[in-house]
Amino acid sequence: MRPLLPVLGVVLFACASAPPAPASPAADPGAPSTGASAPASTAAAVDDAPTPRSRPLDLTSACPHDVHLYFGDHPGDGQGQPGVVAAGATIPVPRRPDGTMVVWAVDDKGFGLGKVDITKHMRHIRIDAACMKLDADSTR
Repeated sequence: MRPLLPVLGVVLFACASAPPAPASPAADPGAPSTGASAPASTAAAVDDAPTPRSRPLDLTSACPHDVHLYFGDHPGDGQGQPGVVAAGATIPVPRRPDGTMVVWAVDDKGFGLGKVDITKHMRHIRIDAACMKLDADSTR
């Protein structure tokens, strides 16, 4: 049994001094190929890249009563978001990923009364005191 001890010592030493496992997970051989693959460092940099932030967009109402809003292409289509702005209040307005949005003033049944098309450069929407006009610009 004595000759076995030096061999066992060599095996343990070899295992202890083995290089560490790679930090990134190996590619799944069952995963579908997307054609040419990027180096791991490039793929990680793309995944960790910050998403571009769009400009903040707000809406101020000079209307003397609450105004019902719809953020989307067509009121009642179920694709957008409803909203309300109180008299004299300012609220944040959502944008699509490309920075655009359509903002509607709607009646209490959800029918469109007026709209403004927002581009990615616009920052502010105003509803006038007569509650009839929506306009937007890139400055306050």
